[in-house]
Amino acid sequence: MFYLISDRTFHTRGVPWIEEFVSGTEYHGDCEECGGPLDECHPEMVARLERNRCRLWTDLIGCGHLLLMVMSETFVNAMREDGMRVETGGRVTFAEPLCNGLSIADAPSYFWIDGGKMRAASMDFEASGYVGAQKCSRCGRVRDNVGATYARMHAEQPPPIVFDYDASLGFDLFTTDRTPKKFFCTERVFACAKRHRLTNIAFSPIEAGFQAKPIKY
Repeated sequence: MFYLISDRTFHTRGVPWIEEFVSGTEYHGDCEECGGPLDECHPEMVARLERNRCRLWTDLIGCGHLLLMVMSETFVNAMREDGMRVETGGRVTFAEPLCNGLSIADAPSYFWIDGGKMRAASMDFEASGYVGAQKCSRCGRVRDNVGATYARMHAEQPPPIVFDYDASLGFDLFTTDRTPKKFFCTERVFACAKRHRLTNIAFSPIEAGFQAKPIKY
């Protein structure tokens, strides 16, 4: 059983959201072949949170800038205690003053997860609903026909997410060759989140496709 895993911010009220990173990122221009931006994330990153009213710090924080997975130390430790590998790229802290009602003093430690080091699957683009998918030979970014892909993935019966998973690499939380910023996981991660009561995590079965609503846990 595999899941698409992300934050649950759009389904949960009162949780923080990363609006932008004010330091710790570096822009290296655009790819000469496909024109996509070439960004680098550093081991120490500082994020600015959106000015929405919040009630708690969560174990995944949604990120509108760079689309990184930002995970609490509690989540990282829970997975490692259960024998699962997690590759952290560096620490994420928050710019002050906060304007959402939360306290920096109460914040857990957070890390951005390095999906580039956690690739364990190859996407079947056609079967998964992508139209005209092509991989840039220079930077590896995958491009597709955005309009046609959207129509397929939002059809009345959308296609499932299909990939070839390499279990020998030992990743229960992993990415595919589509992008290092979209994560999938096995049943072990789902069970870990339930057992440790981890918060703001969306698990969607891959059989229901990319637009599936997260399940309750």
